[in-house]
Amino acid sequence: MAATRGRPVDLSKDEAILRAAHRLLKHEGPSAVTMERAAQAAGVSKATLYRRYPNRQALLEAVVALNALRVFRALQNAPASPADVRAQLEAFVVDLSGLLCGPDHRRYIQALGELPRVGVDLAGIWRRGPARALEELIRFLNASHAAGLLVCEDAQAAAELLLGMAVGLDLVRSLYRVPLARHRLAARRAHAARVVELFLRWYAPPTTL
Repeated sequence: MAATRGRPVDLSKDEAILRAAHRLLKHEGPSAVTMERAAQAAGVSKATLYRRYPNRQALLEAVVALNALRVFRALQNAPASPADVRAQLEAFVVDLSGLLCGPDHRRYIQALGELPRVGVDLAGIWRRGPARALEELIRFLNASHAAGLLVCEDAQAAAELLLGMAVGLDLVRSLYRVPLARHRLAARRAHAARVVELFLRWYAPPTTL
């Protein structure tokens, strides 16, 4: 077997970097995620950090992408039955509500609103975070439609409708620093069940309700 060229990837350092950057992001907002602070918080050299992420924008996008992955993890497997569709959509809404209702996300949203117009590419953060979650939901709905588990010819419109019901006014409440009601898991599960039930009344084949 030929020898592997270059240094092996140290996954523990990658994890430490992303965790450190995530802590900075959720507690202080995107402006706090500098290469120097991230390296110091992760306990690695700046050279190590730059080998993995060429600039702070790349680091920010990696952290946001990791958060997005946690939100749409329930949608990764193709559904095999109407019960799967319901269960996976409910789990997705629970995870999404859990992210939105946490104090960390509230601080993050407030920090985003205070960012200057230059210095951070918000479009890149949007693509790796919210837009990626939307794409995964659309993919899931298209797969469910193709399998005859949903009647969903316009998956984009259906996905945005589901997200609107799932999120409601929570993002606005975050901006106004109004406490969010669904901080308990039981409340998030009840909310997810209501949202998905209404969604399926529109999109599920009549015999699967």
